[in-house]
Amino acid sequence: MTRLFLMAGAALLLAGCEVRNGAAAGESSGPSASTLSKAEAEKIVSAAHSAFLGGDAFKIMEHYAPGAVMFDPGHAEPSSDRNTQTQWSTEFVGMKPADLVSNPFQIQLLDADTFVASGIASFTGDIGGHRDLYHARYSQVFEKQPDGRWLIVHEHMSMPPAPSGGQ
Repeated sequence: MTRLFLMAGAALLLAGCEVRNGAAAGESSGPSASTLSKAEAEKIVSAAHSAFLGGDAFKIMEHYAPGAVMFDPGHAEPSSDRNTQTQWSTEFVGMKPADLVSNPFQIQLLDADTFVASGIASFTGDIGGHRDLYHARYSQVFEKQPDGRWLIVHEHMSMPPAPSGGQ
């Protein structure tokens, strides 16, 4: 069960690969103005999340700032330890995630150098030899670095609550 939560949490890393608000996966962004638009932020998220489908945990980790804090649904404590985070990414890659959809997908612009991306990701993945559909909620804080790159400085992933019998 813990591995399921870990893997679903890591899936949140992938959540923005298919952005519903107009940014195509793999598009790069280079906003030069001091004000970041939502469209530019969507491109930044899409470009970062496209790495999550490549099957390389180290490429995934290139999109996180040193000291970034990650909350994973498979672990009680958050981590800012790069080795731990890379292990979480390696376990996620081992699921062979596919068919990723992030919907709804939202951007909150905080200032010219910081924004939040959040949404619910759905994907298929393998856990224990069984392929199934998984859902995960995510929030990622992106911050512009001194070298101009946009990196994730905080990420919180969780499993959606089980549906109840009523609304």
